Amino acid sequence: MEPTPVLKDPRGFTIVEMIVVLAIIVLVTAVALTGQSSFNRSLTITDTAYTVALSIRQAQTYGLSSRTVAGTSVTNAGYGVHFQSGSNSYSMFADISKALASAPAYCPTGTAGTPEAKPGNCLYDANNNEIVQNYTFGRGFTISDICGHDAQSPTITRCTSTGYLTGADIVFIRPNTDSIITGLRSSGGNIQLLDAQIKLQAPTGGGMRYVCVTSVGEVSVAATSCP
Repeated sequence: MEPTPVLKDPRGFTIVEMIVVLAIIVLVTAVALTGQSSFNRSLTITDTAYTVALSIRQAQTYGLSSRTVAGTSVTNAGYGVHFQSGSNSYSMFADISKALASAPAYCPTGTAGTPEAKPGNCLYDANNNEIVQNYTFGRGFTISDICGHDAQSPTITRCTSTGYLTGADIVFIRPNTDSIITGLRSSGGNIQLLDAQIKLQAPTGGGMRYVCVTSVGEVSVAATSCP
């Protein structure tokens, strides 16, 4: 006795089968696009963090090279980077002015009247032609927090997220490769920091990266927090 042949349905796919197939295609596509979007955001914020780190390195190079400040005859100025929490930009500046504040005790100003005398105060003085270049983040990135260890009390961390600081200046002055890091206090004045952690935040949960600067001039990027 021969087996009964299996007959194929001449109608092809049913509506239910088509809906299931389409649902699977939509689901796979959505997962792929979400993963790609997340990867792109991660890649972009990492690239942004390295750009910030490179700007700090550039300021370090300028500060050590005794580069003539554009538009002036000053050749012995320090160079630095100015950060403000909550901002979508930051600035590289030439430290050529003491107009707004005298130099703090930890700022090496050299001996007045000698070739080693420094014109600045290790701080960014707004409106005094110190800006070398302004940088603005795209894609909604911001500086969401700035932290550093207090030089007077190394176990204490000062941050903008706690309201203690509003920003920080990181300056490099020849002949040392060390960084001079100043926290800008929300109550006025400033404070010396042993290091700096610049937190970059992407919008709507797009991730974060940290730019880390130590007192010996080491600059790095971290995915979680500075070591």
